[in-house]
Amino acid sequence: MEVVVKENIANKPMHNGPFVLGVIQAPDKHYEPVLYSHYQATKDFNKLNEDIFVSGEKYNPIDRKKTPASVFCTLGAAALFVLYKTVKHLIKK
Repeated sequence: MEVVVKENIANKPMHNGPFVLGVIQAPDKHYEPVLYSHYQATKDFNKLNEDIFVSGEKYNPIDRKKTPASVFCTLGAAALFVLYKTVKHLIKK
């Protein structure tokens, strides 16, 4: 029995990159990490926190959903039915 493995032709340039021959060019710039103090990081975090949470509480969303009146009517009818059955049961005893 012979196992045949097909070559993956999808994304061929990703799998088989070009060979680099000769002199490798140095990059023009490199990433320099920015170091923050704890005070600066706390200050930035508090500003973001205020922007997101505190300022957001000032605005009420337009699409705030209200409970439909039919739900209250159904619950009221169910409560009256239960009250009726309870009173009827208590009167019979």
